[in-house]
Amino acid sequence: MRTGNVVLIRNAVETLGYFSGQIGRELERMGAKLYWIDYDRMYESLDGLSCFANGNETVLITFNFIGIGGEDIFLSGKEEERGERPGVPKSGSTMPGRSKAGRTVFERCGMRCVNILVDHPMYFHKKLLCAPEDMLLFCIDREHVRYVRRFYPGIRTEFLATAGNLPEEEMRAGGAGSGVPEPVPFEQRGYDLVFTANYVSFDELTARLGQQGPEYEAFYRGILDDLTARPGQSVDAVMERHITEELGERPDRERREAMAGMAAIDLCARAFYREAVLNALAEADIRVHVFGADWERMPCREPHNLILNGRQVDSAACVQAVRNAKISLNVMPWFQDGAHDRVFTAMLQGTAALTDASRYLREEFADGEEIVFYPLTRLSELTDQTKRLLSDQDRLSRIAQRGYEKAKIRHTWAARVRETLSHIVF
Repeated sequence: MRTGNVVLIRNAVETLGYFSGQIGRELERMGAKLYWIDYDRMYESLDGLSCFANGNETVLITFNFIGIGGEDIFLSGKEEERGERPGVPKSGSTMPGRSKAGRTVFERCGMRCVNILVDHPMYFHKKLLCAPEDMLLFCIDREHVRYVRRFYPGIRTEFLATAGNLPEEEMRAGGAGSGVPEPVPFEQRGYDLVFTANYVSFDELTARLGQQGPEYEAFYRGILDDLTARPGQSVDAVMERHITEELGERPDRERREAMAGMAAIDLCARAFYREAVLNALAEADIRVHVFGADWERMPCREPHNLILNGRQVDSAACVQAVRNAKISLNVMPWFQDGAHDRVFTAMLQGTAALTDASRYLREEFADGEEIVFYPLTRLSELTDQTKRLLSDQDRLSRIAQRGYEKAKIRHTWAARVRETLSHIVF
């Protein structure tokens, strides 16, 4: 597959920089020339960009609009205001500081742009309204793709599942190889069950829902109660249903703006079940090694069963923790038709992935054979499942091995690079 020049970004958001490192490793192996925009050396990075760029033979690959979201340092000059795409309002839609559509340095160099959203598009409403005209957008959930195609129809949008991370030493190997390392033997692993994430307080998040007054709070809490009572629903579908019940039929322009203003509800729903899952395991006397910050703040009746590392950890440390575990727990960030990278990262370490389900994951993996699904609404089943898995090490090892065999073929960043490039003609 032919590759051109590729620009990547690091040291903006740690996790996304780690993803970019995995992507860059595969691109180099394929013969691409890379250029790094380094947030720790921003001006030096930008100085050499124009010499590297070769018009539309060069592609920027970024995540979550980093570099193309209206940051002043990447804007270059004031140009004639761009024509509006279908579905984008002619007024009130531009980013602050970009009212005359100052183009990014990437656009002025003639580069094409690949932008991968790893969160729901409602978080990027304003940025989607003034996105680069030639941007190719990827969403990691098929529902997110449908959301963008409906509410921002001028943007070319495709589905790209996230992928699993490899150990940092594999990244340092650069172009030396593309294989996934062999898992650590099960009998040598130090943890039965790990969870890798930072703690965010449900109570503190829900307190924000009342900031606009009691009427808004009641409306928002009604949506949140609906979501948490039936967690198989997509967050935007539930929001839209409540908007219609409250206000009647509204134009799509108003609906997308309303949903963007309620994105905190999505965070509340995530936090609710993250706390519920960890508490259920702890109260069932199942020890969980938790890697991430602030978990000592979570109310828990059996805190001794949560073995905390006590600090925020980077992606490389998370990979190593999972690599040393028999089971890796995931609580999905409300993706109903996609997956979180924790699932694939677990599999690539030969670790059994224990997660709530999505339609995409059910299509990809056989429950109880390559992965283990648990129901969010019946957490007693989760605790029973976990105890059974830990009591049958042979079965657990077989599940982990089957997941590993599937993931190393289908769910690496190398596989995602090939899929991404298939949408780009150099």
